[in-house]
Amino acid sequence: MATAEPAKKVWTILDLITWGTGYLTEKNIDDARLTIELLLARVLQLQRIQLYTKFDQPLSETELASFKALLKRRLNREPLQYILGDTEFMGLRILVGPDVLIPRPETELLAERAMILLQQMPATDHPLSILDLGTGCGCIAVALARKFPQAEVTAVDVSAAALTIAASNAALHGLEANIRFIQEDMAALSADRFPRPFHCIISNPPYISAEEYGQVAPEVKDFEPGIALTDNGNGLKFYPTIAHLAAGALAPNGFVAVEHAFDQSTAVREIFADHGFTDAEVIKDYAGIERHAVFRKR
Repeated sequence: MATAEPAKKVWTILDLITWGTGYLTEKNIDDARLTIELLLARVLQLQRIQLYTKFDQPLSETELASFKALLKRRLNREPLQYILGDTEFMGLRILVGPDVLIPRPETELLAERAMILLQQMPATDHPLSILDLGTGCGCIAVALARKFPQAEVTAVDVSAAALTIAASNAALHGLEANIRFIQEDMAALSADRFPRPFHCIISNPPYISAEEYGQVAPEVKDFEPGIALTDNGNGLKFYPTIAHLAAGALAPNGFVAVEHAFDQSTAVREIFADHGFTDAEVIKDYAGIERHAVFRKR
């Protein structure tokens, strides 16, 4: 008589959350439980809360195979946002991929400060005009265009692939007509390139130094585009370019807002002071580190 084959284990949602959380923790993967929940939610096309209302739901063989494939990518240190294909920035869904930098929570602080300053702008005969230098996935441009639907937003990036994703994010939020995308090296830009001066110039440029770039986590160095992370020098290459452009392209009472590395605050302020921007506002990130600087044109 033939021996009956042992029954295959049936994996429920709760089984996978429990096992997966422990497994990723052992592998030193950050946010292990959240990662498992998001991967399962994507495979099962559920909201995260539904994972717990349907905790005893078994996965089909196809669903289990899809989950394992995504889990393997994360175990290879691929960022979760690339695996899912999107992330969140200021409450907005933003599409991302290997051609663009993944938006960081700290950059939301930069966009939030710009929003406050733009709201305080005196009324003018022309709509608000905003320039986003090094737009990447377009998260800042999209957030500002969404907040100020009458504004004229220009987003610049040297990467055609990045601009394709940025344009997709604009379309995702119905902002195609609000944002003008330009493929250009910001060093090639001059004030006379634009029909009117800008009330706001904002930038999160590549500021990781070559030395620091060699020490970043595998998720960053092996997957995110180096062109969006480092200037292959001391990390300060782009600030003189931004300051020079801002000196000629800002409207009266306009401002320029930039993000920089944890140890660059003094150097960035000195660079902008050399271009006439002596009125600086320093903004700290969630860790209390000086991370952003805002300069006004008087």
